[in-house]
Amino acid sequence: MKLNLFPATSISAIAFMLFIFGLAVPARAQFGPETKLTVGVFSRAPVVQAFYRSAIWNAKLQAMLDERNKAVAGGDGEKLDAIDKQLNAMQALAQQQLAGEASLKNILDPLAAEWAAIAKEADVDIIVERPIYLASGSGVTDVTPFIVKRLTAR
Repeated sequence: MKLNLFPATSISAIAFMLFIFGLAVPARAQFGPETKLTVGVFSRAPVVQAFYRSAIWNAKLQAMLDERNKAVAGGDGEKLDAIDKQLNAMQALAQQQLAGEASLKNILDPLAAEWAAIAKEADVDIIVERPIYLASGSGVTDVTPFIVKRLTAR
């Protein structure tokens, strides 16, 4: 009698495949609700003006003026000239910042520890000076008042 091994082999192969596929965890893509970023933008001029009227700037300027007064009282003309050049350079920087020709690094850096709080308060995900491109329907919020508030509170 001749044995037909095909049915037995087939059943074994199918059982083995079911066992292998039964062990595998099904991989499914997890999609949550669509999230959109809300962009916070600010206007340069009010931020620059608020900084140069702030206590942060006032303290720095006062320290330089105190040094200048000491140089005048001590008759140190070289130090006086250096401080005057530095004051003039700072004035020029402020004007360039206001015109949009210079970086705001010296203004934005003192707020480094507060950016997360500003973003949370304004309910935004990103803060930029001005976006290059925004898709229609993008969430945009003006965060200028929140930044000015932080600068004037110091």
